[in-house]
Amino acid sequence: MFEQSIPLIELLKREEGTILIASHENPDADTLGSALALYLFLKKKGKKVTVGCKDKVPHFLDFLPGSKEVVKLPVNEVFSFGVVVDASGFYRINAEVKALRKARIDHHIGGDFYGEYDYIDPSAPSTTALIYKLLCAWDRSAIDKDIAQNLYAGLATDTGFFKYSNTTAETFQLAKELVELGAEPHWTYVNFAERESLNKMRLISKVLDTLSLHEDGLVAGITIFDRFFKETGSEYSDSEGLVNYPRSLEGVEVAYAIIEKPDEGVWKVSLRSKGKVDVAKIAEALGGGGHKYASGCKIKADSYESALEKLLSAIREGFEKEGLIKHAVSQTT
Repeated sequence: MFEQSIPLIELLKREEGTILIASHENPDADTLGSALALYLFLKKKGKKVTVGCKDKVPHFLDFLPGSKEVVKLPVNEVFSFGVVVDASGFYRINAEVKALRKARIDHHIGGDFYGEYDYIDPSAPSTTALIYKLLCAWDRSAIDKDIAQNLYAGLATDTGFFKYSNTTAETFQLAKELVELGAEPHWTYVNFAERESLNKMRLISKVLDTLSLHEDGLVAGITIFDRFFKETGSEYSDSEGLVNYPRSLEGVEVAYAIIEKPDEGVWKVSLRSKGKVDVAKIAEALGGGGHKYASGCKIKADSYESALEKLLSAIREGFEKEGLIKHAVSQTT
């Protein structure tokens, strides 16, 4: 039989120096699950490996095996090899990484490229799906229950627990294999979705009061001001997934959440689409990126009003390109 040779795997097999596996900032289950799965696998293979993230592991992900071993980035060490997972580039770590060689494992379109060791496939349902392929190409027998659990968490959440359009027969086959290797679907869902804090519920209440509609109901969005976190005792990570509230409205094609980040002097934006509009293109126009159905960016602006106007303008252009609304023609008298 033909044995597939993957440059990244061959390099990791040979690597005798230090390795960093890094997630993007404000981690979700796909980036952290990918990082932890690869980290635990490499540890089993006797590699000198570190797993890191700029932000602390949020409450909704602290159940992932190995999560207590995540170190806070940046660190002073210069690594022999650095890998960023589920991100369009090392800039998405938002912390300096010193590494002699770098690579990226991702399922996003576009982004930065670092050479032959990159492993990128936009058709994959999650980055954990790509990690699984890599590990199987090396040694499937080394995938234990903890590794499988991390891989499953990323797959389940990036497919909306198997209800998004990236759910295919192959997705279910992968889920089946991971469950056979020890992943626990019910336990994953309960830990991810049914451990909300009272403070987060109070945050949601405030956020829903900001819900607004645009473009005759085709666009809906929420705003999360920094003061909301202080007033409710919630954390920034509690804003994860709140964009799905405006997305759930009937008639809405694009949803957004715009979040104030005074520490960075930006407004962070999450975008979601139901399919007719490619929000990755909207995000790219604003300096970000992602998938057709889920993307994000950061907007630098002097005020909330200015940031919102930039966002809504980019969304409107996206609708115009898809022919869903007519281009506004200015009238002169």
